[in-house]
This record gives sequence, C-alpha cells and structure tokens, in this order.
Amino acid sequence: MYEPRDLLRAYEDHATREVRPDSGDVLIRIPLRDGTDLEVTIVGARPEWTESRVRALCTSLTDVDRRMRRVLGDAFVIGWIELDAADHGTIDYWEVGVNSEYAVDIVWTGDGWAVDRQAGR
Repeated sequence: MYEPRDLLRAYEDHATREVRPDSGDVLIRIPLRDGTDLEVTIVGARPEWTESRVRALCTSLTDVDRRMRRVLGDAFVIGWIELDAADHGTIDYWEVGVNSEYAVDIVWTGDGWAVDRQAGR
C-alpha cells in the first residue's frame, strides 16, 4: 500500500527526474521502501500544473490503488503511471508472475486524483 505521507516525502526528498530530449516528457522515479521505484511519466509536462498534480498523486494514490485492488485483486500491482494532461492519466497495473496488465484511467477532481467512473465497475 502507498502511504500518502511516505510517498510524498520520497517524492520531495529522493525522486529523480529525467527529461526525454526527443519528446520533452518527464520521467519521475520515486523510490519506495521495498527497493523498487514508482515511475510517473508526465507527457508534455507543463510547469503550471506538473508539480501540483504529482504531489496530489502522491497523496491520493492510496485511495485509487485500494479501489482498483478490490476490483482486480491483490495479484495486481502498479507497473507505471502516465499523466497525459492536467486532468487525465493512466495507471497500468501488472499481474505479478503473469504476463497480464490492466490500464485504468484516472481523472483530476480538483484536489486529487480518482479512478474514472467508467473504470472499476
């Protein structure tokens, strides 16, 4: 589970950023306690929204992940996250030990991220 305070602290203090020269997209790697990284790609990153949306992602990811685990089961983990606009993103879940994945749309609610109503029914 992604604890909001821990994830935000890891983002603020230890995350790495890489700008992809061919696209201008930003890849952020947030180190997790288990030694893995949470990868967040910001497509067409814009300074006016990128920082606030990534910080909000850190604080709302627990709720999003909890909802999707109820739907998908505990065998699925977050593979990567892509924010492709200030109000839309995708979380790609991977099934552990199996070549299976499930993409989930997330939307900006004004103060955080939530699973798109069409997902997780």
